[in-house]
Amino acid sequence: MNENTRHSEILEDVLQFIYPLIILFGMYIILTGISQPGGGFQGGAVLVAIFMCRYLVSSKEMSRLDLMQKVDKLILVFILALATLLIMLGFREVFPSFNSIYNMLIGILIGIKVATGLTVIFYTFAFIEGGEED
Repeated sequence: MNENTRHSEILEDVLQFIYPLIILFGMYIILTGISQPGGGFQGGAVLVAIFMCRYLVSSKEMSRLDLMQKVDKLILVFILALATLLIMLGFREVFPSFNSIYNMLIGILIGIKVATGLTVIFYTFAFIEGGEED
């Protein structure tokens, strides 16, 4: 497929308008899902739509996949360290009000983790498995 046939300025303009809406909707799902199970996962899955839309606009423009993989791993380590510290240091018993802050922080981190993880998977399939690797 020719690169010129995939490029559309109308699509670029529409997606520039939609990007903030996707971010707002994804963060809304993450933040309202704090009191319910799964809010971080669904919100992170919505945030992946930004990278998928970016691929539609410019398929040859590969995001910094190596940086995305490093952020993905770093957030996983941070989630595990935060949960371990909370349990080991006994913050639940000492500071019961910290639980709501912890739930909000973990929900946001899980949303970012899911977004980065699914983005890495999407770009791996799109560029490497799809034969578009440079």
